[in-house]
Amino acid sequence: MSPAVVNGVHARMLAAELSLLKAASGLGLVQLAGHTHCSKSSLQRYLSGKLLPPRQAVEAISKACCGDTARLVALWELAVAGPPARPRPAQLPHDVPGFTGRSAELARLADLMPDSGNAIAIAVIDGVAGVGKSALAVHFAHRVAGRFPDGQLHLDLRGSDAERGPLPPAEALAQLVRALAPDLRRLPGDVGERAALFRSLIGGRRMLVLLDDAVSTDQVRALLPGNPGCLVLVTSRHRLGGLVARDGAHHLALGILTAAESADLLAAAAGAERIAAEPRAVAGMARLCGYLPLALRIVAEHLVVNPSLTMTDLFGDLVSDLDGDRAAGQRAPDRPAAVRAVFPRSYRALPPPAARAFRLLGRQGCLDRR
Repeated sequence: MSPAVVNGVHARMLAAELSLLKAASGLGLVQLAGHTHCSKSSLQRYLSGKLLPPRQAVEAISKACCGDTARLVALWELAVAGPPARPRPAQLPHDVPGFTGRSAELARLADLMPDSGNAIAIAVIDGVAGVGKSALAVHFAHRVAGRFPDGQLHLDLRGSDAERGPLPPAEALAQLVRALAPDLRRLPGDVGERAALFRSLIGGRRMLVLLDDAVSTDQVRALLPGNPGCLVLVTSRHRLGGLVARDGAHHLALGILTAAESADLLAAAAGAERIAAEPRAVAGMARLCGYLPLALRIVAEHLVVNPSLTMTDLFGDLVSDLDGDRAAGQRAPDRPAAVRAVFPRSYRALPPPAARAFRLLGRQGCLDRR
């Protein structure tokens, strides 16, 4: 069976070479038809480029005209090959090591999955700083990535970045478009045109889009795909009610961990045996940290980098300093970069127990005495 009409560059090159080969051979159309067992009308269409010949016809014409069969077959293979594969982005950050808890939230997110490609699903995960919004979104995205065969996109929208400020929609769209069309040399300057281009590029594809740390509905709305079958996960410290009301997003308010989940997180991050040996200190530390994952991971980091430090001693140091306001907010040299970025923007919004934990864990003296 002959392939359908192809207008590709290689198809035109093949037709031109076959036509030149026939002319050089001196064979007429009737003679060539006899040698190749092709009809005159078919040969005319092959040589004019109106129809891509089957491989057998290319080989027969080449043999009859003493042509370079290998070259002609190679051109034919290029002509029948489909268009270049579209990029398949895989931009998800690495999953959180030792992710624990959040079974109810994961189940709710799983219920939002687009079933048969007939809808776009949008989930907005909001909560206070340090509650684990990004960790939950990334963890869930890794769990379901296989259901989105065309790839995963990830953007840090910098909604709480006091130094650089929120990522403008135009710049966010530029990043998305470049991920889907890396060879594109020029981008439209207008935000609306960039959004339309993004929707065109993602159209017909099943993709997961993770938009982390959004500041407003308007920042996110321009970044939404227009086609069904996609999943969009948005994290924010704000509720983004406009996405719920106007765009059909599902709202998931992320609360603090339970006491058991907090203990599990510490065990996964600092060692199960070490945490199991001091249940009372673990419970007290989880309470002092406000059951916030970020504060708990800071505690786990101190334990990991100080093998001789016990949870009981660390908890005792923090409790004994609760009334001391000296060095409040002092930044320890070894404080993780993520905490350095979050602390100045988030401290005032934290619940009192978590605020005390951040303040006291940052005190160099707590570890200097070890």
